[in-house]
Amino acid sequence: MVLKQRPPLLVTVSTAVLLILGGAAAYLRLGQRLSTGVKLPTGMEVVPGNALATLTLSTDATQWTRLRQLGTPESQKVLDRFLTTWRDRILSTNGYRFRTDIQPWIGEQVTLVFLPKAGDSEAAAEMVLIVPIADPDKAQELMAEPRDGTTWVGRDYNGVGIQSIKTTAGETFESTVLGNQWLVLASGANGIESVIDSFDGGTSMLNSDAYRQAVKHVQMPSALVQLYLNIPEAGKTFLGSDSLPSINGLVAAVEPLPNGLDIEASTWLGPEDQPIYVDMINTQSMTPQRLPDSTVLMLSTSSIGPFWQALSEAEQLNALLPISSGSLTKGLKNQTGLDFENDILPWLSGEVAFGLLPPSTAAESPMPMGQLALVAEVADRQAAEATWEQLDEVMTSRFRFDVKPLDAEQPVNQLVSYYGGIAMGHGWLDNDVTFFGVGPEVLDAIAPQPSKSIQTNRAFQTLLDISPDENSGYFFIDVDRLKDLQGTLPFPKLPEGPMVSAIKSIGIVTSAQDERTLSYDMFIELPKGRRVKPL
Repeated sequence: MVLKQRPPLLVTVSTAVLLILGGAAAYLRLGQRLSTGVKLPTGMEVVPGNALATLTLSTDATQWTRLRQLGTPESQKVLDRFLTTWRDRILSTNGYRFRTDIQPWIGEQVTLVFLPKAGDSEAAAEMVLIVPIADPDKAQELMAEPRDGTTWVGRDYNGVGIQSIKTTAGETFESTVLGNQWLVLASGANGIESVIDSFDGGTSMLNSDAYRQAVKHVQMPSALVQLYLNIPEAGKTFLGSDSLPSINGLVAAVEPLPNGLDIEASTWLGPEDQPIYVDMINTQSMTPQRLPDSTVLMLSTSSIGPFWQALSEAEQLNALLPISSGSLTKGLKNQTGLDFENDILPWLSGEVAFGLLPPSTAAESPMPMGQLALVAEVADRQAAEATWEQLDEVMTSRFRFDVKPLDAEQPVNQLVSYYGGIAMGHGWLDNDVTFFGVGPEVLDAIAPQPSKSIQTNRAFQTLLDISPDENSGYFFIDVDRLKDLQGTLPFPKLPEGPMVSAIKSIGIVTSAQDERTLSYDMFIELPKGRRVKPL
């Protein structure tokens, strides 16, 4: 077997952004379990194994009200419009009301399945809705005959009766009841027949060991929405692209909190992929204590080798960050004479954290540009000190910087340009923790320690509360501050739209579960909105 070598940490940021930009998927939620105490999402035992995606939705109206209360008035209107459109399409236009006609017999969750389209259908995929029947007698009363304006035509498939339903809106659905357990509605004949085949013993999602193992890491009992994505096939179908991050599948779960969304997710590699997470480790992070609360963007990893390899090889990941690995390496070489991979990377042994700080507030600062901070654990202090000495020599001889040693418990040097306007600093925060900063206020912000660290940020503290103590990396972005500082920081312009504008901050923690599986704990901070009326 030929194993495909794929870049390791495409996952850490790109999957996170995939979750964020998933729109409904990220604004809803996902996850559940399997045998031996792990509960799977509703209906997965009859979901065909070739499913492109599934969304499992709670039928608890209280949970949906909690979601609708989050966000700005504009984003709330968008969400309410989305929910009422689907309610009307499925229920209202066909003469049904959820509270009186559906709620008395429906189960706690329903699952929407997206299957590959059959034939020359114009739709990108066939949709199937799997509804558990909690009270068969009440369900039978509802399904005994069609409502006014709706016509039913019966047919048979492998001994199972199917009703082709034509609605008052002119749409046609396929419908059946399986074993008095499931009501199944499908947008096409192929979809409902595939579900019947799975029910009769054909391949279903339960046959996927990778899926079942990944779901173990996404345990959220009160999840509002649960998601599964077959990344390669869903990408081809919905995005027309097969160049997505090297992930075989994704499961996730989301729960509304008073101030945002708690999201758990897990991704895994395919059987033909190199087990690229074997070098990733989970550790107790130093980052929350080392960067200041003013940090606008933070990225850290406990496994700098795999991360840098991914950053160097992955165009998609580079596009999401303020600066690409190539331009960073080239700029460092041109300005300081240092080669990152040969002069710096060898002595970076543990966690490495990058922070983007606001521009200097000093009146003499000629240009309000963002400040940078790099904090790192080192394996060889002597080698690191030799690198800093080389940096001082280049900056003084080539660029006429003045090197000013500062009075501190650990060695700290400040580098100030002869021409003014540029300041750098480097030194030690501990015996095995070094730092490098660009900006006149970076030294005061991080050395010897911040007066207020990033963990005092309420959103970041929520992220710490919902994530494991030992992990393999952080990503955090204060979207509110980034909006205010647009144009002064090396960061792409944020996309527009009510849903994106409602986001206050985003935090993600990654954890390596094994050599093929990564887990994510994510918090999207949203405003606590107005009290809402029933839809």
